[in-house]
This record gives sequence, structure tokens and C-alpha cells, in this order.
Amino acid sequence: MSPRSLVWRGIEAVTALLPDRVLRTLLRGWLDRVARREPPGAALRLLLDLEQDVYGRIDTTAIRYDEGVHAKHRLTGYHDFFVERIGPQERVLDVGCGIGALAHDIAERTGATVRGVDINGASIAFARSRFQHPRLELVEGDARDTLPSDRFDVVVLSNVLEHIEHRVEFLRGIVDAARPARLLVRVPMLRREWLVPLRRELGLPHFSDATHFIEYEPAELEAELRAVGFEPVELIVVWGELWATAVAALAPLAPPTPVPPVSPLASAPSAAP
Repeated sequence: MSPRSLVWRGIEAVTALLPDRVLRTLLRGWLDRVARREPPGAALRLLLDLEQDVYGRIDTTAIRYDEGVHAKHRLTGYHDFFVERIGPQERVLDVGCGIGALAHDIAERTGATVRGVDINGASIAFARSRFQHPRLELVEGDARDTLPSDRFDVVVLSNVLEHIEHRVEFLRGIVDAARPARLLVRVPMLRREWLVPLRRELGLPHFSDATHFIEYEPAELEAELRAVGFEPVELIVVWGELWATAVAALAPLAPPTPVPPVSPLASAPSAAP
């Protein structure tokens, strides 16, 4: 066992002996000391690091809270955005379907036929065990390599594009293979709260996830959709995210056009907490 593991084992043993109220008092005492005695910049870095640690624990616990499905699925109501824009009898491709909760909801509530694709085998295994429906097919694989051979009416990309480095090429491959009439997209916003520019100013990672290559300004998302021949007809800003509907344009596919930054954050490096 490494020295680091031994230290953590010791910390866990000590904290297990102390009541929660004592641990909270100790934590509050440390927070007060940092806030009052450290230089403001150093204090903010420590406090923001702690905030990110706490948020990570909240995130994983929110999954346990709803027995394997993150509570945000239920609390933000984002499934409704997709469900309300898909009709019965339509064929839907859900790229990056994860654990299948959204794909199942679409099949259950719209009457559409849904194929969900995800590269994570554990997620697909969970989806198959938890979300079964006669109009839902779940496929393990990288959508960039296992593109569908059938035509789909709608392609769903829910919190997917931000994880892709070469997004226009990725989108063009999906569009060429699936030939959809509509794209329904959900991505994180860059300017979601004031702590984002503060983190960057302090030299801290400011993306909401370590695997993100981008967090969007509206103009950036619109430009990527237009670059693959889709016209954004709806853009909703909610929960620090962008939810977009784009329809296939009649014009030929346009080459990608660079989007000038609309703020200092828009050109920020792809770092993440």
C-alpha cells in the first residue's frame, strides 16, 4: 500500500470516530481561517478547490439518491425538451445515450422507435438491465466507427458534443450516415455563472467537466450546426445549458467557419476542474 493510501486510510479511520457535528465544526473553523487570514487570491483558490471537491461528491451521491440515474434527469425536466419535439412513428438515433434513461423516455412517451449508441460498455449494460422497451435498441460502440446504416428522422445529442474534439467532422459523419431531418442538441454553456471567469482569472480550471473540449457560447453552437447543413430554429438557455433544435437546410453543406470570441472566456483553453 502506498504512503498516500495509508494516509487516506488513517484519515478515514479518524473521521469515522468523530460525530458529524464535530467534523462540521472543524471544517467551518478551517474555512473561517482560510477566508480571514490567507491573501484573497490564495483563499479563493483554496475555497474554489474545495467547492469542486464537494460538487463532485454531490454529483455521485445524486446518482445513488435516484438509484443509479442522476437526479438531474428528474429535477430539470430536460427529457421533456426532446420528447415534445419527436413524433410517433419517427425513427430516432440517440448518440451517446449513456445509461439509456432519455432514450427509454423517448420510446415510452412518443411512440417513436429509438436506437441508442454509447461507447461505454458499463453504461450500455446498465441501460439494458434497467430500461427495456420493445421500441428501444441499445448498441455498444463508438458512433464515429459504428455509424448507422439506416435513415433516422431525428438525431439526439444530449451532453455529447462538448466531449468531442473535432466536432464538425463528427457531426458531418453522423449526418451523412443517418440523414436526419432534425437535430436535437443539449450542451453546457460557458457563461453559466460568475465563478467561471473568476476561476479562469485565478488560473484554475473553469470547465464543469475534465473531459470537455468546449463549453459553448450560443454563436459557437449555431456555427457548428450550420457547418453541417442544419439551421438552428430554436435555442433555449436554461440550467446553465443550451438546448437547440436544428433542421436540415436545403443548401449544400458549408465548410466550418471560425467563430470570433464574443468574450474573453470564449477562447479559453480546454481545462477542467
